[in-house]
Amino acid sequence: MNEKIVNVEEIKDVVVVRVTAKKLYQNVVTPFRETMISLMDSGKRHFIVNLSEVDVINSSGLGVLILTWDRLSREGGKLVIAGLCPLIKELFQRMKLDLLLPIAGTEEEAFEAIRKGKKIPAP
Repeated sequence: MNEKIVNVEEIKDVVVVRVTAKKLYQNVVTPFRETMISLMDSGKRHFIVNLSEVDVINSSGLGVLILTWDRLSREGGKLVIAGLCPLIKELFQRMKLDLLLPIAGTEEEAFEAIRKGKKIPAP
């Protein structure tokens, strides 16, 4: 697979990771996990993960988000998930992940939450 899985952009002290794959599972998860770990290992602490292009996510993809949230929480960082499609939003709600992972409707809302340290209600 030669397609790019994520686009990464740093805006001030926030890293925006835009997942460009439609399906975040199987062989797509490994490069996503490696990207997130590499960014955290390099000292990045505030992340927005934009999943607006993602239609399908499996437990491995969810595991990367939880791993990232856990590590950032322990190291004083923040993670906000943005742009969930209705089906994935429902999955997060059914699994109660919306109570663990901050979710914003848009990147702009996610930036606002990170900058002001606000608790984000599930959209």
